[in-house]
Formats: sequence, C-alpha cells, structure tokens
Amino acid sequence: FRPFLGPLRLDSLWLVLVIPLVIGIAVTYKTIKLADLANLHREAAYLAIQIIVFMALAAITLWMLTELL
Repeated sequence: FRPFLGPLRLDSLWLVLVIPLVIGIAVTYKTIKLADLANLHREAAYLAIQIIVFMALAAITLWMLTELL
C-alpha cells in the first residue's frame, strides 16, 4: 500500500463503510438543525437508522425491478 499510488483494496468492505458515513452525516445534520443539543445522540441515531432503512428499501426495490421484471 502506497498512499495515492496504490489505494487500499476495500472493494469487498464498501458496504460496511457506509455505516460510519451515514452516522457522520446524521450527526452533522442534526448538530446544525437542532436548537438544543441535549437530544443530539437520540436524534442523530434515529436519523441514521432512517437513512439506512430507506437505503435498504431502495436497494431491494431496485433489485426487484431489475431482476424480477
């Protein structure tokens, strides 16, 4: 592995790396939108779960459209 010349082989792990990305997006979004940050952890976790569930539903729907029709 050489940075910028030989990237890491993460082809098989890309789906696992989506979870930290979604959590980072949820925390950043909720930090900007909430007036009181006392509920930040709960609100960010709820948003992250929503994003992951809807991404899974979209993937299942697209798979059904392409494979079953």
